[in-house]
Amino acid sequence: MIDIHSHILPGIDDGSKNVEMSLEMLSRISEQDIDTVFLTPHFYADMNDPESFLQKRREAFGTLVKGITDSGISCPRLLAGAELHYYRGIGRSEHITKFCMGNSRFVLIEPMFREWNPAFVDEIKEIGYNDDLKVIIAHIERYLDQDKALLRELINEPGIYIQSNAEFFIDRKTRRKALKMFEEGIIDFLGSDCHNMTSRAPNLEEAVNIITDKFGASCLRRIEENNALLLEEAMQGIK
Repeated sequence: MIDIHSHILPGIDDGSKNVEMSLEMLSRISEQDIDTVFLTPHFYADMNDPESFLQKRREAFGTLVKGITDSGISCPRLLAGAELHYYRGIGRSEHITKFCMGNSRFVLIEPMFREWNPAFVDEIKEIGYNDDLKVIIAHIERYLDQDKALLRELINEPGIYIQSNAEFFIDRKTRRKALKMFEEGIIDFLGSDCHNMTSRAPNLEEAVNIITDKFGASCLRRIEENNALLLEEAMQGIK
């Protein structure tokens, strides 16, 4: 299983505060059936320029790798990515390919939280038209109160994939809705969106167990196929 959404890199966003916390998070993940984790810190265009962000990400990744080596802990494969918050003009941005997951053409997009409009949906779709990118919409459960027609248009657009957080399945208040969406084939990827060891700890395995208890192990085939596609692209050129 792959966790495609995490905030484990130390000191780069509102996720892990330091290497020690990152190592704790990775130790927790190593106890679960997860072999690859994408490290996806937040990028906000109004707060960072792309090159400064990418340099900070490289430094945080290097610091984490050193911490792993020094501590001797075992952990899953780690690949760099980003959670790219929507901004006007994103579909025409010359920088967007720099935020892809590993060496893939997949990019994780966090939609805007204010009211959606047709122009927003068109611009998200435009990302896929430019540079042959594949958009993954982050934590879809946060947008279920948006205009139903626009939400449906985004979900049904070819080349756009839908990611859900583990908590959507774990929380008893939202579990029924999460399982229904999963059964309907709406959810393409799963992620923990972990930020710390307390309120937002690594929890992907718990969600996977809830899904398989409901539908059986074979129900994950489509998720696993999407994971394999993402990983195959992401690992291109990586030895």
